[in-house]
Amino acid sequence: MAGMNIGERIRDRRLQLGWSQERLAREACRVAGVGPEKLGRQEIYRYETGRRTPRDWLAPIAQALGLSVQALSGGQHDADSLSGIWHSRYSYESTKRGQVTRHHYVVVRQLGNRLHGESLPGSNDSPIFLDFTKDGPALTGTWTERTAAEGYYRGAVYHGALQLLVEMTGRSMDGLWIGFDKSFTVNSGPWSLTYETADTSRRALSRFNRPPAG
Repeated sequence: MAGMNIGERIRDRRLQLGWSQERLAREACRVAGVGPEKLGRQEIYRYETGRRTPRDWLAPIAQALGLSVQALSGGQHDADSLSGIWHSRYSYESTKRGQVTRHHYVVVRQLGNRLHGESLPGSNDSPIFLDFTKDGPALTGTWTERTAAEGYYRGAVYHGALQLLVEMTGRSMDGLWIGFDKSFTVNSGPWSLTYETADTSRRALSRFNRPPAG
């Protein structure tokens, strides 16, 4: 975002998240705790084109975009933002197949201290969904996997808890998952995510909509 003005930074970050101007206006109103009539698409358009300066809306817009006010107004990289595309890997022990490692490309979107991740459909035929709360470098939350209908687990849905620690550079997250297997035995294992890109545009989503290399 270096070299951009505030409006260009707002637009750049909005497009990274894959949001419309209407979506950004709605999220900023939610953060500010006001009704959606207080900020609309036209105002976002004016901010992005430099016709107006956000001023009173700078903090809500920054938080909605998952950035600090400093990053949005000064163009500095916000190391706390984890939004982007990540390579997810987790391992578990199968009674018949031994250790299995599964890979997905996951789109992570951060709003304040809340994060939500969903795997790209082409990266694995068993989609995963992640929800976290961030407290410093620690992420604590839940995972859900919907296994492929024609796969080994015949469409079964599994879920559990997950805790990760964000590495100092913000380029990787590592931790452990815990959950039940199909016989209701509690299992756990390693889970890691490796940063790929902050770009979540349609072009980037298309580029990563494929199985990751092991």
